[in-house]
Amino acid sequence: MQFKIFIFLLLLQSSEIFSQIHGKVLDISNNKPIANVNIVTNDFGTTTDNLGKFNLDVEEGTEIYFSHIAYKTLITKVYDGMSIKLTRNILQSDEITVKAGLSRETLQNSASSISIITNKNIRDSGEDNWLGFLDKIPNLNWAGGTSRPRYFQIRGIGENSHYFGEGPPNFSIGYVVDDMDISGMGMVGQLFDVQQIEVFKGPQSSVYGANAIAGLISIYSNNPTDNLKIQSALHFGSDNYFGMSALLSNKITENTAFRLSGIFNMSDGFSNNISKNRSDTNSKQESLLRIKLRFTPSKKITLLNTMLY
Repeated sequence: MQFKIFIFLLLLQSSEIFSQIHGKVLDISNNKPIANVNIVTNDFGTTTDNLGKFNLDVEEGTEIYFSHIAYKTLITKVYDGMSIKLTRNILQSDEITVKAGLSRETLQNSASSISIITNKNIRDSGEDNWLGFLDKIPNLNWAGGTSRPRYFQIRGIGENSHYFGEGPPNFSIGYVVDDMDISGMGMVGQLFDVQQIEVFKGPQSSVYGANAIAGLISIYSNNPTDNLKIQSALHFGSDNYFGMSALLSNKITENTAFRLSGIFNMSDGFSNNISKNRSDTNSKQESLLRIKLRFTPSKKITLLNTMLY
């Protein structure tokens, strides 16, 4: 009998220390329940159900944390029957615009399968040619034919070479630089002063014709600026690698601006030809000069001319 009384008093004491707290978590903007909100104290934790409800065995007045990946964390003291409202946590990021389609649209709203390499990706990588990104793009393969990738295949469709007897060129994968179709050349892939690279994994022939029946690779460089911009760089590396690049952009008149950029690099290559006692038999030497002129005769008309050498 005494043992039963002891157990009863112990349970009574526990119920006084830790009472059951009931509550609900809502979105402050629309009062809709939020599921899977983490509710944590120093010793206990739980999550909300699909209706935003939760139960927690803590004492009233205990400080707890409400956290969710899409909402701002809230710290408050609990009480029974409480209703918590969380504010959405908006992550600020630069919006990516797809330019090579029928119309310009955001990447989020695009229905096509696209891989995009942004200017930030290029800066972070330190690559000087987009060859460094090819192996990172799903469903995209390539073959040589020059010192750089020339033939591309997307999802198994595309040329591997263009030898005599294979018929007329049918590249299948369009290769476009600043809206100029140079499919089959594949050399102009230097990344200096490039704004964005778009890889469409699917037919784009409605815009670019038969060269893009399986996909499209589109490279966009930066446009002229109204303010003076000067930039230059020198690069050194293994295999006697040397590179230099520079750009100049400014306004010429009130309605005209230009952008001049150039790059030059050379390397002996990684192989050492023992029979000829030479280390430069697979050397590379590349140069690219780009001139862009922008003329804006009115607010509704803008003419952009790009020349590559």
